[in-house]
Amino acid sequence: MKRLSGPLCAIACVVVGALSTSGCGASAQDPNAPVGFTTSQTYITIENRSGNALAEGLIELVPSGVLAPYRRELPRLESGAKRDVPYDLFSGAGGSRFRPGVTRIKAVRITAKDISGKTYKIEAPFN
Repeated sequence: MKRLSGPLCAIACVVVGALSTSGCGASAQDPNAPVGFTTSQTYITIENRSGNALAEGLIELVPSGVLAPYRRELPRLESGAKRDVPYDLFSGAGGSRFRPGVTRIKAVRITAKDISGKTYKIEAPFN
C-alpha cells in the first residue's frame, strides 16, 4: 500500500473529518436529527425534534464564496414545534440584509441549546 505525501495526506484528513459526524452534529435533513429545517422561496421552517424546548440558538445561512454568513437568532422553540423564519430577517456582517435573488446560499448551519444545557450543531446543504 502506497503512503500519501504531506499535502495529499492533509487533504485526505480534512475530507474524512468533514464526512464524519461527531457529538450531536448531524444532517438536518436526517429525519432522526434533533433539529431540522425545510426551505421555501420566502422563509425557512425550523423544526424541534429534540424532545426538549430549545432555549437559545443561532441560524446561519452560509453563502458560496468568501462572504460572512447571514445570521438570525433562533427564538425559543418548544419540543415538536415548527417556526417559519422569513429570509429578510437575516443580516450579514455590517447589518446588510439577506436577499435571496442576489446571494447564493450553499448551506444552513443551526446551533441550538436546549433547556437542559445540551448543545446541538447541525449543518446541511441549502436546497
